[in-house]
Amino acid sequence: MVGPAGAAHNRVELLFGVVDTELRRVQVLFNQLEAPETLEFDDLVGLGVSMAVQRMRTMQQRRLRLQHNAWLVAQNPRDFRAIRDDPDNRHREASFHTQLLFKAMWEAADVLTTRQSEVWHDPQGRFMTCDAPVLVPFRHNVGLSLTASPYIIWPVGPHRTVALSNDPQGEKAVIRKASGKLVGMVRQGVEQGRERMIFASEEQRERLPQGKKFRRRAQVRLRCSDRSPSGEYVPPPACCVECRDTFAAGPDVALCNQGLHSPAPDMWLHV
Repeated sequence: MVGPAGAAHNRVELLFGVVDTELRRVQVLFNQLEAPETLEFDDLVGLGVSMAVQRMRTMQQRRLRLQHNAWLVAQNPRDFRAIRDDPDNRHREASFHTQLLFKAMWEAADVLTTRQSEVWHDPQGRFMTCDAPVLVPFRHNVGLSLTASPYIIWPVGPHRTVALSNDPQGEKAVIRKASGKLVGMVRQGVEQGRERMIFASEEQRERLPQGKKFRRRAQVRLRCSDRSPSGEYVPPPACCVECRDTFAAGPDVALCNQGLHSPAPDMWLHV
């Protein structure tokens, strides 16, 4: 007999089975795409959903959520509870991450499906990828939102990268021959956006830094603002804390000194 926990686990496995089947279909479709006019509406929706899931379904996103949660708990332990594992619940992180993934998936997909789909084709096969395969490139080492980023990038093979752009062309998809600039954008996105691993073909290994440790990766960045997420003015002494990603060696926390914020040393447990 399967208990409640086992039944819930089985449902999650079934959900991920459906996600992985669609992911494989979409990846093969765009890796081999030659005639964009043959794409169906469901293909574009499937692309948006697949990229949204691939972006969230990483160890990097779990680590970043742990950093943010540690800060929230330090500010208000009555309303926020720690989500990291402990001896009484060794699957708390995974449970929280799974719930967040499926909740955020649809919100992200709504944004991604409004963008122009581009397929960058490189005959030389110079594209690489990493263990955080859907990339929102940093600008001046600070992460942009899905709506503000010029491109959201997903390398689907050495010869192909799918890029969702903010430049609508009125086409289902646009196939472009990849310039050196686009190849470099993908490579920099991979080098900065990876969590632990970069995947490249044997021919591309020489393009990676040799004998150099990557000491920086995505971290949480917190700043005070006098505007709410909806743009409303927040009069002092109150403030609104903006949470973004940054490319750094550790959490980047620089908040106001009005006595509104408590230190959160546990953030550095998840560097």
